Parts: sequence; C-alpha cells; structure tokens
Amino acid sequence: MNFPNIITSIRIVIALIAPFFLIEGGLWVRIIAGFFIFIAVITDWLDGWYARKYNQITKLGKILDPLADKILIIISFSVFVYMDVVSIWWIIPIFIREIVVTAYRFVFLSRNIIVAATNSGKLKTVIQMLTLGIAYIFFMTHRHFREYYSEYIQFLLYLALAITLLITVFSGVRFVIRNWRIIKQFHQIT
Repeated sequence: MNFPNIITSIRIVIALIAPFFLIEGGLWVRIIAGFFIFIAVITDWLDGWYARKYNQITKLGKILDPLADKILIIISFSVFVYMDVVSIWWIIPIFIREIVVTAYRFVFLSRNIIVAATNSGKLKTVIQMLTLGIAYIFFMTHRHFREYYSEYIQFLLYLALAITLLITVFSGVRFVIRNWRIIKQFHQIT
C-alpha cells in the first residue's frame, strides 16, 4: 500500500458513503457531500499523477483506481436516478458497460492479465465525472437555489448525458474489440 493506493482507497470510502447524503440531507449536508464527491474526483487525477511522477505504479493501483471510479460513478448516478434528477434510461447503458468491463477485468486478473485503462476509457471517466458535476449543480439549483436555476442547466445536463452515453458505449465496444482474443479464450474454457 503506497501513497497513491491509500488515496485511491480513501476515494473508494468517499464513493461508498458521500452520495447517499444527497438523498435526505439538508442544504449544508448536501453541500458537504458535494464537496467530498468533488474531492473524490480530484483524487482520481492526483493518485495517478503521483504514481506516474514518483514511479509508484502498482498492480494493486491498476485494479483499485478503475474500481474506485466505477463505484463513484455507479453509486452517484444511482442516487441521482433515485432522486429523479436523471432518468434511469440514460444510466442503464452506463451501468451495463461499467459492470461488464469490470467483470472482465477481474476475469483477466484471475489469469494474471492486467488491462490498464486506455485513453478512451480515461476520457469516458472524465466525461462521466463532469456529468455528475452538472447533475449536482442541476439538483442543487433546482432544490435549494431556485434563483439560480435555469432551463439552460437542464439542457446542459441532457447534453452532457448524451455525450457521456455515447463515449461510454464507444469505450466499452473498444474494450471488447481490444481484448476480444482474451475474452474468446475465456469463453472457450468455461
């Protein structure tokens, strides 16, 4: 457990807890939850930067980092679906992609094959995190700061969801294509 992996572990804890405070919390609880989610997003960049800069990239980090991202994405989007901020139909393809790719990563890991994140996967994560931020702003202005609410924020949210959906599906298809040989071997064995 080096420093980047500790940061990633903290991000996992935040991702498992903070989004739920958006559900029943008051204004200040929701602001604090948003702050912690923002910290989780920033630490996604920080742990990777630190690991590369100080040559502390580990196999554990290559597993924990994408897992932390997926936990944050799935739980946060689930909370926003529960609170009727976004429709579940926007999110189902994102969930399917994240679960399928994560499942295959663990299958590969069982065969000592580490599949590092690709540029399309990294772009997908950035876009998903930005979309979560826009969903949070939409939620907060709609519920607590009506004077700042605008139809433009809702439009921006739908635009971000559409872009997120396209990039998420694209990166999932790209993952399958790049790893088809390994996936095919796994299914021939089982």
